[in-house]
Amino acid sequence: MSQSTTDRSTKIFHESWYRIAGQRVSLRATVRIHRQFYRGEKWYVLFDPFTNQYYRLQQAGYDFIVRLGQDRTIEEVWLEMLSLDSDNAPGQGDVIEMLAQLYQANMLHYDLAQDSTRLFERHRTRARKQIQSTFANILFLRIPLFDPDAWLKRCMPLIHFLFGKIGIAIWLGVVGSGIKLAVDNWDHIRDQAEGVLAPSNLFLLYLVGFAIKLIHETGHAFSVRRHHGEVHAMGVMFMMLAPLPYTDATASWSFRSKGRRILVASAGMLFEFFVAGIAVMVWANVGGGIWHSVAYNAFFIASVTTVLFNINPLMKFDGYYILADLLDMPNLQQHATQHLQYLLERYGFGRHEATTPARTIRDATILGTYGIASFIYRFALFGGILLSISRHYLLLAVIMGISIVITWAVIPVVKFIRYISSSPQLARVRRRAITVSTIGLSSLFAIVALVPVPDTFKAPGVIEARIHDVVINRTGGRIERICVRSGELVRPGDTLVVLQNPELDDRIEQSKSALRETNDKFRRSMNEHPEDMMPLSEKLEALRQELTKLESDRDNLSVRAQHSGLWVAPYSRDLAGKWVVKGDSLGQVIDTSAFDFVAVVPQDEVSRLFTHQPRALSVRLKGVSDTTINLSAVRVIPMEHTRLPSAALGWYGGGDIEVSPGQGDLTKTVEPFYEIRSSVPTQANAMLHQGHSGKIRFMLGWTPLLPQGWRKLRQQLQKYYRL
Repeated sequence: MSQSTTDRSTKIFHESWYRIAGQRVSLRATVRIHRQFYRGEKWYVLFDPFTNQYYRLQQAGYDFIVRLGQDRTIEEVWLEMLSLDSDNAPGQGDVIEMLAQLYQANMLHYDLAQDSTRLFERHRTRARKQIQSTFANILFLRIPLFDPDAWLKRCMPLIHFLFGKIGIAIWLGVVGSGIKLAVDNWDHIRDQAEGVLAPSNLFLLYLVGFAIKLIHETGHAFSVRRHHGEVHAMGVMFMMLAPLPYTDATASWSFRSKGRRILVASAGMLFEFFVAGIAVMVWANVGGGIWHSVAYNAFFIASVTTVLFNINPLMKFDGYYILADLLDMPNLQQHATQHLQYLLERYGFGRHEATTPARTIRDATILGTYGIASFIYRFALFGGILLSISRHYLLLAVIMGISIVITWAVIPVVKFIRYISSSPQLARVRRRAITVSTIGLSSLFAIVALVPVPDTFKAPGVIEARIHDVVINRTGGRIERICVRSGELVRPGDTLVVLQNPELDDRIEQSKSALRETNDKFRRSMNEHPEDMMPLSEKLEALRQELTKLESDRDNLSVRAQHSGLWVAPYSRDLAGKWVVKGDSLGQVIDTSAFDFVAVVPQDEVSRLFTHQPRALSVRLKGVSDTTINLSAVRVIPMEHTRLPSAALGWYGGGDIEVSPGQGDLTKTVEPFYEIRSSVPTQANAMLHQGHSGKIRFMLGWTPLLPQGWRKLRQQLQKYYRL
């Protein structure tokens, strides 16, 4: 027998077929059937209004289900399907899986005396599995509370208005205005976000979030009802242990129109964006107080969480169902998991009869990519959430962390062990499956715990000329002439800017006159009043000092370079003819022969630089990130700093360092840091500019990932909790 025939045979037959082959079942009379089309293929949605359960079938599965009846067995129906169309008929494994899912959904009828008993048994079994699923997904527990269908019927006039032309126009105006205000006030919005998880704001944040999520779920319900669907369950969902409203909008699965299904999935987000638009308007126009905080929390919940959870298709929320409809791939997450399992079984365990839901290379690429990306995103998202929460609420973060470990590590590992040790599908390849799994998990642990990888960290910094002089105006005056254009080379003593101050000339003449007059009085007192000589002598000295100071100020009206370098004054042309006060900065004279990269390193990382000399150093500058500048050594300044070398490194300048808000100083940091300096090679000078920001990468050696992660965890605990 050829290999293809063998594969076909193993896909058709199943070792557990004898368990159901002689049974007689049929669909319950209460089940409704709706037709849909995905990528030109016909699908059927089975719906039981009494249990509010839905199940999707493709054409082959539907043809099999509708042939079931009390007058013939399952095997007889299957053999008939096989004789009619052997190429498209479902295999025994497909039939077993399909009937099992319909069985759990209470959609199958047994024409037996004990059928009612079996129904209650199925109900108890289903309830038990729901409880098990609840504990397995304790972070996303759902509890239905009431049936909103009657209330939705009374709201039909409002629903028609909201989804009509006037409602859409109002939505566009509010959301558009909100986006403009958010862009205009983005710096203030970002700064206030730091206090969202503060203890004083947490209760208010939850109350506002609950109200907005209630509006979100109402949007789903309104949209379903708008298209003549029914909503029979609203309740509470525990998301990350926090109770929030939810609506069962699965009735949209029966809609034939893809656009209607997408609208239902989008309705909650559309309602939230409307709330966000109103909230940012209130926030921007209220000076402070409780309503200012409420508006900001509403904007934060309705925008940030919507992007992270609802609109993102990698989480099984609204965006997921939108993507599934756009791709015409129902059950996208389930099929992605099945495809990854197929890859493991087929190429890892050598089970050649393994099947995949992917029909084309495109489907296989989408399912594989989605499955991996979804796992990575969820891991990164919840890891980031735990890290953010741990800075304020360590105990809550520990509880959530334990729940995530149980849900995503302990339970999957137990299921995987049970799967490779007792799954009938692996009966022929179990030894290889156990061997491959053991080697794979051991190799993964060895890679994480034993294999050295580069131990690196990065720090922001700026390019700074080793010799540079900020040219300060030492005398107030009006700029009369700019002698050197910005970007030209200058030498010591070259006049850069000439100022004019007529008042200063008048004061010099007055000072000279007063000096002459006092000098005459001093001479007369030598003969007439010797007792006045001492006070007049002191006055003469004061007048001479004043005249010297005024003449020095007049000389300073000609601003000169103190050393050779490049004159940098990009705004000098705008100053022509304007008055500048004493102490204003007019520009810089930069010696372009030697540059340093000045980096800002936090306290928890700098200790490693004191004990380990970096093996490699490199810098990448913003705007030229494709070019790496290799450095030779660093100098650690052994003292703490609280002022950044450049405002470009702080939040207000677009950098990563947190600065103190409301201080008027854009370089004052919240936490102290250490300054690191490194000489930049001369061959890289062509691309360097004073104040050009970038990041320096320190390579300290080779350390396995597990010790690196443990060190970072200890640093976080020490930083925020002094543990």
